[in-house]
Order: sequence, then structure tokens, then C-alpha cells
Amino acid sequence: MNKVRLKICGLKRACDVSLCYELGVDIAGFVTEYPLPVPWNLTAEEAESLLAGVCAPMKRCIVTGGTRDKIIALAEDLHPDYVQLHYHETLSDAEYIAGALRTLNIGVVKTLPFSPRERLAQFGTENIRECVGFLNATGIRAILADTRVPSNAARQGTPADIGLFRQIKGYAQKPVILAGGVTPDNLTQYLSSAQPDIIDIMTGVEESPGVKDREKLEFVVKHIR
Repeated sequence: MNKVRLKICGLKRACDVSLCYELGVDIAGFVTEYPLPVPWNLTAEEAESLLAGVCAPMKRCIVTGGTRDKIIALAEDLHPDYVQLHYHETLSDAEYIAGALRTLNIGVVKTLPFSPRERLAQFGTENIRECVGFLNATGIRAILADTRVPSNAARQGTPADIGLFRQIKGYAQKPVILAGGVTPDNLTQYLSSAQPDIIDIMTGVEESPGVKDREKLEFVVKHIR
């Protein structure tokens, strides 16, 4: 089995960025200028300050949404390694944004929602195989399978549908990220049953929104490694 990479999202404090680096987290995620009020949201200025504290080899990802022009301008200003599209962006939006950011070597991660209604709105079909096929043909870097969608963005993550995730991974020709409801309690089960390329955790390692728990992070890193 290939090494599973770990993304810790919803970072809001410099000390937590440093903790992630110390523990060997692969990708640091920052919710930035998200169109809805969520507890982890940062302004561009706040994100810029935190991004500056991310040292290689840890990668930097901003999680955002909105219009094409807004997302591209934000990425050009902050220059992360990845931009994660996590709002109502369509397939054509993702392709356009990926093309615009390619020259800056900024990769795009596109969310493939577990919600059939969201898939229909973003991809024109609810069919998983068709949605993944469309994504395979784009210039995005990775596919994110997540239970969190705009309608429940501010809530705690709900448990992932592992069967659906395995379908997505089976059709995908790009790395697939598992997110939504991952905690120290179910981590081992998810790793074994889903076998994701990357696992993305936010609320599952928190004391409160934006405040990471060292003990939980250490547990996660130990069991992934």
C-alpha cells in the first residue's frame, strides 16, 4: 500500500501550524475567504500570515469558493501549493481555474460531494462514474470526497460513506482524498476499509473550532505512519 498523506484543515493559529510541521503533517489547510460564515474562516490577510509559517516539506492549501475571478486572484496573491474548491463550483469552473493556475504551479483540488443533489448541480449528473470520469479528464490534481457541503459547512463532520468513497477511488485516475467525520476513534477503520490516498481531518482533531488538540494529532500521525 502506498503511503497515506495527511492533511489537517481549519488551521487558525501559528502554534498549530508549527505543531503540524513538528509532527510531520503533509498538507496544512486554511479555510480562506469562504463565502459562508464558518468558524474556521480566515481573511486573506490572516491566511497570508499563517501561510508564511509553513515550512517545506509541508504543503499549503487554501480552502475557498466563489467566482472564478475571486478564486484565481486569491491564489495569485497567496500562492499556496493547492487551492481546494469547496463551494458550488462546477466542473467547468474547476477546469478553468486549474488552467489559469497551472503556470503558477498551483494545483486544484475539486470536491466531489457525497450529496446527489450537489453532484447534479455541479456536474450535471448524480452518477458517480460519470462525475469521476469528467474529473479524470480535467487538469485538477486531486479529488476530494467529503460529507461536508455548503449546506452543512459550519457543522461537525458527519460519517463518511465508505462504500461510495470506494466507488470514487475505483474510477479515479487521480489521488482521492477522504474527508468528513474522521476522528481518532474511526481512523484505523477508515484507513483499512477506504484506503484513501490522502486523509483530511478538521474537527476530529480539535478542542474547539480552530484550536487543535496535540494528543489527538499525535494519535492520528502515529496511526497513519
